[in-house]
Amino acid sequence: MHANPAATMPRVGFGAMMSTMTEDVWRDLTRGDAAAFRAVFEEHHKAVYNFAFRHTASWAVAEDATQACFTTVWRRAREGSLPDLPHGSARAWLCGVARNECRNLSRGQQRQLRVVGRIDQQPRQKRSNVDDWLAHEDAMRRINEVLGRIPDAQREVIEMVAWAGLGMAETAAALKVPVGTVKSRLARARKTLATSEVAHLLGQEA
Repeated sequence: MHANPAATMPRVGFGAMMSTMTEDVWRDLTRGDAAAFRAVFEEHHKAVYNFAFRHTASWAVAEDATQACFTTVWRRAREGSLPDLPHGSARAWLCGVARNECRNLSRGQQRQLRVVGRIDQQPRQKRSNVDDWLAHEDAMRRINEVLGRIPDAQREVIEMVAWAGLGMAETAAALKVPVGTVKSRLARARKTLATSEVAHLLGQEA
């Protein structure tokens, strides 16, 4: 039986987040450095979690996807197969990994990964918060239904730019396409959805 790669993942906490992650930290992570993994997790786990929620419209699935994402990161770090930091942005690459995990989970490959602790410190099951959690899921589900009208390549750009807050160059690097392609996909998506209820989420033409 193969050993579970999550079994030896470094424990991470929820202390003060770093303001900037240097390329040296990512370089150390590519060599399997546990302290570097903690730094990357602290820097990016909330952004990845929020991205995953917007993609899935489910807090529970977003939590599983985020934990699966960082499990993948640590496994690849130990294998020495992490890529170089793409254009100074780990967040773009991590969101791409999270998007794949969201798709896996949505296809029914549910994973019970609890290796990096709770994503959010605040209790999710307090009675006073349940209605808010459900309302957010319902709103996000409606948004995703609208985004389902456009091709996946265009939706992917919207998720990177609007959901993850990435710039055009970062998005292009993450998707491995020219910046011009990112801009054209975003423009086409804006045109298609100009009269929809999500038009305000897509920003203005550059």
